[in-house]
Amino acid sequence: MAFAHQVGGHAATILASPLSSSTLIKPASDRELEFYQRVGPRLADGQLVGEWTPGFYGTLRSHRPPPAAGSGDGTAAQEDNAAVLLRQPDMLVLENLTHRFLRPNVLDIKLGTQLYDEDATDDKKQRMRKAAESTTSAATGIRLTGFQVWNRDTQAYVQTDKVFGKSLEADELALGFARFFCPPDSPLSRAEQRIIDITDSTSAKEPSVGSDTGSRADESSDSLRTHPAGPPALPTDLLLIVLRTLLRRLKQLIALLSTVEMRMRGGSLLVVVEGDPDALERAVLRLAGPQRAGAPAPQSQRGGAVVRQAESEQAAADDDGDDDGASVSTTDEEGNAKRETLLPLEMRLIDFAHTRAAPGEGPDEGVLLGLRTTERLWGELVAQLEERER
Repeated sequence: MAFAHQVGGHAATILASPLSSSTLIKPASDRELEFYQRVGPRLADGQLVGEWTPGFYGTLRSHRPPPAAGSGDGTAAQEDNAAVLLRQPDMLVLENLTHRFLRPNVLDIKLGTQLYDEDATDDKKQRMRKAAESTTSAATGIRLTGFQVWNRDTQAYVQTDKVFGKSLEADELALGFARFFCPPDSPLSRAEQRIIDITDSTSAKEPSVGSDTGSRADESSDSLRTHPAGPPALPTDLLLIVLRTLLRRLKQLIALLSTVEMRMRGGSLLVVVEGDPDALERAVLRLAGPQRAGAPAPQSQRGGAVVRQAESEQAAADDDGDDDGASVSTTDEEGNAKRETLLPLEMRLIDFAHTRAAPGEGPDEGVLLGLRTTERLWGELVAQLEERER
C-alpha cells in the first residue's frame, strides 16, 4: 500500500510497512543500501545515520504468493515464482518520520546544484544540467519538490506538487516557503498569475471547432491554479517556536556537513511540522517540562514565559542529543504513536540512491549552498513573523 504522506520522488515508491506504522519501506538500490549499511555509518564519526537521516532497520524481501492449486504445471509455476523473486529488489526498512505526528505537514526540499552522478551517461548529464538551470537548483542549491499542509477547516490536506516548485524563480522561493509554513501570507507566483491571465483571456473567446487550445491550457495549469484562501495559518507564537528550532537544527547540520567529504546527488531535506494547532501546542508544552504530567495547558499560557521556556528547553534537548524515543516506547498496542510522545517538528536528510563518500574532495558545496539558502530564507520569515508580533 502506498505511503500516505509521500510528497516527493517517484509516485508510490514509498510504501506503508507491513511491520509497523513507525516504519516504511522503499525499493533498495545498491548504492542506497550501501550508504545505510557501510558508507553513512563511517561519516561524521557515526553521527549522520539515524541522527540526521531516517533510522535504518535492515531489509525485507518481497515474496510473491504461491500459485493457486490447479493453476497448471506446479513445477513451471514455482520456477516462474523463483525468477520473479530474483528480479525483485530488497526493500529498505526505514523510520517513518511522520509517525509521531497527528496531522503531519510535510515538505521535501531537493538539495544541491548538481543533480546527476559523475558516472551518469552524457545524455542524462545534459538533461540534469538543463533541469537545474531551468529551476532554482543551479543558482540556489534548492528546489521545492512538493509539500502537503493540513487544512483544519476542511479536515483535508492541501497538496502542492513538483510543478509548483519547478515554476518558481529564485527570488520567489520565499513565497514557496510561506506557502508551506503560513499559507495565507503566500502571494501568487508569477507562473500562477500567468496561468490566471491566460485562462481569463482564453475563456473570453469561443474556441473554434476541433481546437484543443483550451484542453492544453487546462492540462498545463492543473498544478498552478490560484490557491484559494488556503489552509489557515498556525498560531504565530507556535510557528515561531517551530521555525527557530528548525533554524537551530539547520545550523548544526550545516556545521556537520561542512566537515563531511561526500557527494549527495538528488537527495532532499525533509521537514515535518505538526499541522494540528492543538496537537502542536501540546507537543511544544510537553517539551517545556512542566506539562509532562499530562495536565492540559490553559490557552492563556501560550506565549510569554511558557513559549520562552519551551524554546530554551528544546534547545537544551537538541544540544544534549536527548531523544525521548530512545528510552520510551512511542507506539501503543494498535501500532499508533502514543499521544504523549507526539513531536512538534522533525527534519532529516533523505534519499541516498546517488550518494557516495568523497575522500579528499572536500564537502559538497552544492548541498551546503542549498542549506545556507534555506537558512537565510527561514531567518527572513522569522523576522517577518517577529515584526508582526510586536
